[in-house]
Amino acid sequence: MDEPDDLQLIGDDGDDETEFATIATAATIDVAKRKALDQLRKVVPFASDNDIEYVVVEEGSKGGLFGRGKSEARVEARLVQSTASAVGDLPEAATTLRQFVQTVVDLMGVQARVSASETEEWLKADISGDDLGLLIGRHGSTIDALQYLASIVVNGDSRDRRQVVVDAEGYRERRAAALAALADRTAQKVARESESIALKPMSAAERKVIHLHLKDHPLVETASEGNEPFRAVVVTPKRTDG
Repeated sequence: MDEPDDLQLIGDDGDDETEFATIATAATIDVAKRKALDQLRKVVPFASDNDIEYVVVEEGSKGGLFGRGKSEARVEARLVQSTASAVGDLPEAATTLRQFVQTVVDLMGVQARVSASETEEWLKADISGDDLGLLIGRHGSTIDALQYLASIVVNGDSRDRRQVVVDAEGYRERRAAALAALADRTAQKVARESESIALKPMSAAERKVIHLHLKDHPLVETASEGNEPFRAVVVTPKRTDG
């Protein structure tokens, strides 16, 4: 009779570093891995493939004549200690943010790991992985939508709402630099030709980057015009008295 699949909390008495691990059996190693991961997620639902390390306890065998001596594969799945420690140390709001973003990332089929941090003013989820283009979307449309949903999940009905930022491999910083460069080029052209220029429609967050970057410009001013999702920044020559 096969031994039952086993979910364990591994740690010596008095040891604060508890590890999450499970052992699953199946006809093949690959199936055993999937079963072990599914079992582990029942205890740590935020766990993704990137959070798990696998140990093949038994490879299994097809057996001899008429299947005699056949045995199933046994695989141990373990939550990597760095992930377990980081999650355990996170405050409740950051944990909620990380779990939500990791779940969405996994459902999208993107191989990535999510970490979270927070201050009194904001919470941030950082997504790391090899190919995050699908997650970011065109001009950040997908990650902006994810950030919007994450803000709703984390803040809920709370009156003390904190800013929620979802970033992927430094995308926010790169995009902010690109928007600042666009703002500078546009301001130069508006000042030189004395004509207003309307930029392409952007999200509220990206429009804010343009507005703040040109807020103290001596020759131009900005305003947002139009209706969502086609609202855009318009850069105009600054009006002079007289």
